[in-house]
Amino acid sequence: MKKAVLGIIVCMAGIILGFGMGKYSAKELSTQKEESGISAKNHEPWVRKSAEPAKSKLKKAKECYLCGNSNRSLMGLFRKYDDLGIICVNNWYVIDMKIRNHADDGSLTGPRGGMNTTYTATGEGGCFFHSSPNSDRGIATMEITYGDDSIFQVKNVQKHLCQECLDKILAVMETYEPESKPWKPRDLCLVDFNTLELYSLQGDYTTYYIGDYYVQIDTDKEDRMEVTAIYAPVLENGHKEGE
Repeated sequence: MKKAVLGIIVCMAGIILGFGMGKYSAKELSTQKEESGISAKNHEPWVRKSAEPAKSKLKKAKECYLCGNSNRSLMGLFRKYDDLGIICVNNWYVIDMKIRNHADDGSLTGPRGGMNTTYTATGEGGCFFHSSPNSDRGIATMEITYGDDSIFQVKNVQKHLCQECLDKILAVMETYEPESKPWKPRDLCLVDFNTLELYSLQGDYTTYYIGDYYVQIDTDKEDRMEVTAIYAPVLENGHKEGE
């Protein structure tokens, strides 16, 4: 009888001890998850977010800032270049990446002697550009620091773009991010001056092949991005042209 009672006591003690250990382990695991950044809110779904359709308010399509000939846009000049550029959309600031050496008429020119670093800004609240092209080698890097007013605003371009170009701008403002995060795309996009095709700079894409150019995009820093473009035409049987 005494042995039976002792056995029951030992059994109950084991259950209680096991329950306590279980509670401790669960709490410890929870703490470890929190310390490693794993929590319920980090498991929320990521979704595609895009702009609502918008209508162009431009009265004359030939004055479109992208495909037209408005004297308020530099695209009329840049369309002559076999090159890529970046558009700061809100105030329509267009900057040439200068991957290759070319004259103002678009014709390619010879070596100019290494890198030509420049610093430009789009004005108060806009973005700041640090350009480092080495056009002699067909390489250009553009570092863009975001301004306080660098969130895309469709109202800023509705009066300046035809419907087709406005639709193209809206398409590259799509973002992929956590469902609870508000949609706030940066007012930046990449442009091929030859084709007028636009490419996203919203952090969803890290590389592009655009014609003869390879583009790499780094958006790891919260306040800036870096775009590097390299002239990399397709080789014929492993050789460059003329070899």
